[in-house]
Amino acid sequence: MKIIGVDIGGANTKITEIDENGKHIIKHIYLPMWKENHRLTEVLKQNCPESDFKVALVMTAELADSYATKEEGVIAILDAVAEAYSNKIPIENISVFDTEGNFISVDEAKINHMKVSASNWMATAELVKEINENCIFVDMGSTTTDIIPIKNGKVLANDNDLERLMNNELLYVGTLRTPLSFLANQINFRGVLSNVSSEYFAITGDVSIIMDKISENEYTCETADGKSTSVEDSLIRISKVLCTDLNQISKEEAVKIAEEYYDIWKNLIKTNVSLVSSKYDLKDVIITGLGEKILIDSLNSDYTIKSITEIYDKDVSLATPSYAVAKLMYDNL
Repeated sequence: MKIIGVDIGGANTKITEIDENGKHIIKHIYLPMWKENHRLTEVLKQNCPESDFKVALVMTAELADSYATKEEGVIAILDAVAEAYSNKIPIENISVFDTEGNFISVDEAKINHMKVSASNWMATAELVKEINENCIFVDMGSTTTDIIPIKNGKVLANDNDLERLMNNELLYVGTLRTPLSFLANQINFRGVLSNVSSEYFAITGDVSIIMDKISENEYTCETADGKSTSVEDSLIRISKVLCTDLNQISKEEAVKIAEEYYDIWKNLIKTNVSLVSSKYDLKDVIITGLGEKILIDSLNSDYTIKSITEIYDKDVSLATPSYAVAKLMYDNL
């Protein structure tokens, strides 16, 4: 029987299919749930086996502002999943992975919505602790960065987003979607500490492209101006953060703006990881996600780093929770 691991995020849905021989195929679908949550059932229907499979589910999309509460989001997502697979498998074949590391039924997940809200990091943690029982795993995706301590094989992170934010275990900065105005409201430019615009002119995806940390194909979300993901268009967007353009400043100066933001970004990651490292006395780091190169630049001088790309492959790194939850179910069976 095939296993599909489904990770429904706010911006991306990722699906890992593991066959009877343990071979995997991974699909990445850009699905902005804050405006296209109505398409979830359709997307899942289009990306599943014909029959005879089990589903291992994790989610973070319940936080999308298309839902008033997490409870509403969890129930709506579970209903969409159940509908997507209703003609192919019994509902008993769908299991939801919770923040305590257990598979539970759809009905139980609806009753205990907080146990499955933002559960994807726990699936990754279960995979990572097989690699190193004493480490911090850091997962930078398009939108957020998880910073999860594991000591003596026990996952020590708090079990909800609020408490993880309060304890440096969740940093709401990602490789693509973070507005630059979040990173800093002043940067150095032409030798002056300058104020910047707080308009939605540019995002971290533009910095990632300019600094050569991702490819254009990996810049999967909408750009701030709706134009291309090229370096040229990213430089135009970056210039607007200082209320200027490439007629008034040079491309080299626009690159300098990106470098300023990149340094601030790296320091933010380093500071949060350092606080978790000091709290739990951990110096080994396992990195994963679209932002692996950024994490290496941020942490390489202070930590022993291994990446999921090196241990598995890039596809697994880009969809670690969906692969992890599928593998957990496969191993259990």
